[in-house]
Amino acid sequence: MARALGVLAGLAVGFAIVALLFKKKVIDMTFDERQELARGKAYQYGFFTLMGCLFFYGLTDTFLGTWCDTLTGCTLCICVALTVFAVTCIRKDAYLSLKEKPAAVMTLFAIIAVVNLALGGVYIASGDLVQNGILTFRAVNPIIGSMAFLILLVYLVNYVLERGEGAE
Repeated sequence: MARALGVLAGLAVGFAIVALLFKKKVIDMTFDERQELARGKAYQYGFFTLMGCLFFYGLTDTFLGTWCDTLTGCTLCICVALTVFAVTCIRKDAYLSLKEKPAAVMTLFAIIAVVNLALGGVYIASGDLVQNGILTFRAVNPIIGSMAFLILLVYLVNYVLERGEGAE
């Protein structure tokens, strides 16, 4: 019961922080027509990726047995789908609205990656990541940290390449 309350409290705090940070940003997001079309295609790719991941997760759970906590498996599927969406948007130059600054986005993803990967390192060191051969909910932090790091890496590479093309 204490674990469930801890998880719910953590999720509530996380959602509250995200709501406070992005309240103004979401209202001010302005995309041009090309970006809107690209984001629509990215949503489509992300949605079908989510469906495929959930199906694959269900198959592995059915045929191989339980290999991870249910919430961990769902989080893994969500993170894969969000990564597909974000990478597609970044590659099609539709990730940032016309008013957003790249440095702020890169800083936010760096903070998310560092905090979650650090927590994941603590869980790995304490041996809480896997119990009785099952990946526990503690794996959610390294999963989210890895997703944020991968998105940041793609964004940085794309940003550097765009700046290089702009200089030529």
